[in-house]
Amino acid sequence: MKSTELSAVTTEFKNRFPTIATQLGPDHLATLLEGGSVLEIPAGRALIRDRMPVDFLYFILEGALGVYVENAGESKRVATVQPGEWLGEVSVLSGEFLASATITSDTACILLKMHHVTFDKLITTNETIAKVMLEHFIELMAKRLRGARSSG
Repeated sequence: MKSTELSAVTTEFKNRFPTIATQLGPDHLATLLEGGSVLEIPAGRALIRDRMPVDFLYFILEGALGVYVENAGESKRVATVQPGEWLGEVSVLSGEFLASATITSDTACILLKMHHVTFDKLITTNETIAKVMLEHFIELMAKRLRGARSSG
């Protein structure tokens, strides 16, 4: 990532993920963000398809995406993902690398995408990044589980 792009992404990441940015501190945040790249997608585009390979973790910087589960040939919207949230964490942590839902952009979106291999390398070689990110992944998954229980 170019230094000008990294600067803009750093500012946006700090705005959307303030707790993570603060806990990482400037040096570890820069290390995390250098491992990613910016992805812009238009509204109505499928980002991830259920049961298909997922190679990336996505941090939502701008826009909204719908989360759909497939069951018996029907697609049911179960959530909306917005700036300050991320996607792909289930496949990263499970090691299965298959999507557990279909994700479609509701609006034009700007995402920071990071390959699973890059993320895995970061959390196995940088204790601070591992601690902060894994704590936030657990918090995110707990939030999603509570949301699924209350809507079901």
